[in-house]
Amino acid sequence: MDNPDTDPTQNLMNSDGSTVGASSSIELGKVKQVLSVKMEKHGAHYSAITPLGRGSFGEVQSALDALLGREVAIKSLKEHFRDEEEVVDRFLKEARGTAQLEHPNIMPVHEMGVSDEFGIYFTMKKIEGDSLKEILDRLNTNTSFYQKRYSLNVLLEIFMAVCNGMSFAHSKGVIHRDLKPANIMVGEFGEVLILDWGLVKQLGAEEAPGGNVQLHMDEFDVGLQTLDGAVSGTPNYMSPEQAEGRIKEIDFQSDVYSLGAILYHILTYHPPFEKTQLRHLLEHVKTGHFTPPRKRFPDLKIPRELEAVCLKAMSLHPVSRYRSVEHFAQDIRNYIGHFEVKAYKAPRLIRFWKTCKRNPVKSSVVAAVLAALLLAFGAQRAMLYGSYADSVRRGDGLLAFGNTLVQHAIEVFDALEDLSATIEAKEISQDEQDLERELEGLRSEIETQYNVALSFYQGVPEIYRRKDAVVEGYTQIMTNRIAFSLHRKNYAEAQKWKDTIELELRQLGLERPKAIAYLAEVQHQINGNGSLKIIGPKSVREVMVWPLTDDGPRRVQGDAIKRGKLPVEIQSIDKGSYVLTITLEGSGVLPYPIYMGHGEDKVVELDIPETIPSGMVYVPGGRFFYGGEESRFYRKHQRILPAFFMKEREVTFAEYLEFWQSLADPELQAESMSRVRFHRKDRHYADAWDDNGQLRDDRLKLEYPVVGITLEAATAFCEWKSRQTGAPIRLPSAEEWEKASRGVDGRKYVWGNSYMAGANLALTKDNEKGKARFPFWAPPGKFPRDITVYNA
Repeated sequence: MDNPDTDPTQNLMNSDGSTVGASSSIELGKVKQVLSVKMEKHGAHYSAITPLGRGSFGEVQSALDALLGREVAIKSLKEHFRDEEEVVDRFLKEARGTAQLEHPNIMPVHEMGVSDEFGIYFTMKKIEGDSLKEILDRLNTNTSFYQKRYSLNVLLEIFMAVCNGMSFAHSKGVIHRDLKPANIMVGEFGEVLILDWGLVKQLGAEEAPGGNVQLHMDEFDVGLQTLDGAVSGTPNYMSPEQAEGRIKEIDFQSDVYSLGAILYHILTYHPPFEKTQLRHLLEHVKTGHFTPPRKRFPDLKIPRELEAVCLKAMSLHPVSRYRSVEHFAQDIRNYIGHFEVKAYKAPRLIRFWKTCKRNPVKSSVVAAVLAALLLAFGAQRAMLYGSYADSVRRGDGLLAFGNTLVQHAIEVFDALEDLSATIEAKEISQDEQDLERELEGLRSEIETQYNVALSFYQGVPEIYRRKDAVVEGYTQIMTNRIAFSLHRKNYAEAQKWKDTIELELRQLGLERPKAIAYLAEVQHQINGNGSLKIIGPKSVREVMVWPLTDDGPRRVQGDAIKRGKLPVEIQSIDKGSYVLTITLEGSGVLPYPIYMGHGEDKVVELDIPETIPSGMVYVPGGRFFYGGEESRFYRKHQRILPAFFMKEREVTFAEYLEFWQSLADPELQAESMSRVRFHRKDRHYADAWDDNGQLRDDRLKLEYPVVGITLEAATAFCEWKSRQTGAPIRLPSAEEWEKASRGVDGRKYVWGNSYMAGANLALTKDNEKGKARFPFWAPPGKFPRDITVYNA
């Protein structure tokens, strides 16, 4: 265990260096072979087996070890998980990681084995007692036995034991990631043990995103259950970085947050977050939206110092939490020993009282000291008030000037927006550059004025920190920052300011209904949810609304968010790209992409054609994004087009040859000839076919798309096709081509915004797999994922 190179979370390795999890399933025989143990029958030397508990993946049973004559707890996987490699690998990590963490407050592992009854299993010390969750639940229901046995000081002793165990684990580079009261066992004789190291992570070790785990976001009462996958842990106790699935950012600070959430449960007998749907619970965790303990349960008379310690540990940003579990535990020790708690600045008289309590003195001496303090108090208070008044006066002056600058900056931004709306060219004009420079200068000056003002407001003596003049000055600065960010559509910046003011108000205990309502409205504006209403003709039988993926070969992600007959209404819908699948009378299905802008309330009136010509796809009329980073000439902007039809697949050599052979004039045939080359080094282009219309090269196929023809020849082909069908057929304009390819959201590629060269999505020069099959061209339809949202 003293070897610093030992990784208690390492995968089980075969002799050739490969992991057990090399395939999607694993047999017990393979595990037995790698572990170098014999397959036992019916649990070998274990008898008197009785169930103790079950979790998401595993189960624990009590048993008698006949060899040593002691009771043990046997942990094994549920039967239907025993051949799943990811679950087995996690189970092995838990067993090995726990076994190598030898500490009095970490559950010891005795042995690991494989049997036909349990599958893979490991045995642990059996503890007679309750989990901390069970204790807190019974305290919450006023069970008299538990009220007498578990005072706040006793609960803090249990908590300190947990901190000791986690401090040791962190010293070995191990992060638990699923700390919660249910994973803390309290024995009948005071033993405290940390359980369930199934999500253990070695600091610095690479970790892949979670497996294919479906989170049922509408479920209630899931805040106390462990999740696995990209979001791993237990929602009510997981850190914001865990809730957002930011795996690389999870470190010791994440466990510090979880310990803070456990302390919250100890102080209030309730988890930090109210019972709600999982999607809302995770959102609250990500934004640090929970009620401080004293405000939520004022009747419990929770000590201010412990509340401050809890809130510091549960800070939204890791940098604001305790630097380590040791620092966290030291503040708890300070509270127990009546020393000053670093997270809470107590009033002077309280600090003096605590000093007296630590160091008893004669009452006459105390009285003398108090008299001296009272004499000095008046003079000191006058001096403090003078400092307060001067700081507020200076802060107010800077605030007023900053507000003037904000108004001017808004005018400059609006002028820049109006000017940019008139320019489609990609090059930024000189007038735009001048306005951008002026705006950036104003932003810098605004921040300077506001930051200095804040330093005055926050520098007032502690006793005046909650005065209206201070709170109003601070609040006005932050609300102005938020409003300015929202006006400029800088939602990430607005989120930063919103989180900052929310945390400050919470720490000051100044969360009022008006402030909560304001912050909720700001969050709504930042999120950019809008509303959608879909109307259309009676020929529409059903509409389904699907979110479109930004990247990847699959066009839609998840389930349809709405399904029904017209009119379809969605009161709250995320901004972004969607595709409607329109089912028509007669069983035809039509894709219909839409884009929801930030906070947009959109009404879509479906424009459905009576018929769609064979071999064509329908591109509805309306707005779409045109140009952008990849465009040579145009910046990204919106344009409007009427509806049109586009050929579903490219024109092939076979189709074009039919037109070419219809030409009676040899001169026209020569002008309409396809000329090709197969390599860039070829010096000239060769005719694709002979005078009889036979392809000249075996590398050309009639089913390939025709290439190497002039614009005039392509136009003549369309005119010939029009005469054949009796319908107007022409080449698409550049705008029509772009909309048919990119949809309405202006994606860079038909499947999203990333090239994804190795995904074999389209026949491109660096798609080695595709080029191996089709070195030059491919028949239309051979790359089924190279398809637009309109199915072209």
